[in-house]
Amino acid sequence: MKSMNRENPILNQSGRILTTLWLGAVVLAFSGGEAKAGPKHKFVAGESVSLASGTVATWARVNGRGKVIWVGLTIPLSMVENMPPRGAGPAGAIAVLNFPPVVQATTYFNHAEIHSNQQGHGSGTVDPHRYEAPHFDFHFYSIPVAAVLTIPPGPFFAQVPADRLPEGYTQPEAFSVPQMGRHAGTIDEHAAPGHWLHTMIAGFLPDASHMHFIEPMITQEFLLSRENTELPVPTPAVLGRTTSYPTECIVHYDKHANAYHIVFKGFEPIE
Repeated sequence: MKSMNRENPILNQSGRILTTLWLGAVVLAFSGGEAKAGPKHKFVAGESVSLASGTVATWARVNGRGKVIWVGLTIPLSMVENMPPRGAGPAGAIAVLNFPPVVQATTYFNHAEIHSNQQGHGSGTVDPHRYEAPHFDFHFYSIPVAAVLTIPPGPFFAQVPADRLPEGYTQPEAFSVPQMGRHAGTIDEHAAPGHWLHTMIAGFLPDASHMHFIEPMITQEFLLSRENTELPVPTPAVLGRTTSYPTECIVHYDKHANAYHIVFKGFEPIE
């Protein structure tokens, strides 16, 4: 990982930082509903990290009452085209970025970690080769980096209580990735063979007590297509903490910035 800049939320193709006004126009173009009625909404910059292939950044959108309505991570297409090797961050992350303080204080999210998998990785699904395609793991953590660093390797066999397991998800794999945790996929994804483009993973602490990250996992192939998509958000009946939690996830290609925005929105109370 290289330099960190706390002032800049989004990049264009050449690596120059766009203004928050530009970001507002870009995101409004695909937001709809809630944001269009909010002239007092504003953007809040998180952190940005400069890599050899471009700069990634976190940001948020806050309404006139100070409530977080979007939490975003922006990655330049140059990083997709030139996938970085394994990084020096937790579990090999290429970038670790805190979200703005207002996000950390009032929502589920604490920070994001990006993992670049040039040769993919193993799979706990019925097809052990399913995730070997080049792809990115975008971990949206609910706990601080210091806590992530203490997560031990597995195996761990504790089961997630039924009310804390998102509907439609399998129990997490026993194997705990050190400095990451245990992974659970959807029931449909677990049974799917062969080719894939994107999915949403739910992450659990080794003791299965809490879902501590949600992870859009997206192939290089899909991102190079410059297409948009929506991913389901894993939502347990009981989270184990009182906070604001998203109900929607949008993966949006911005042709003007030549970048992707991964945006969580539709925040609602959860306990």
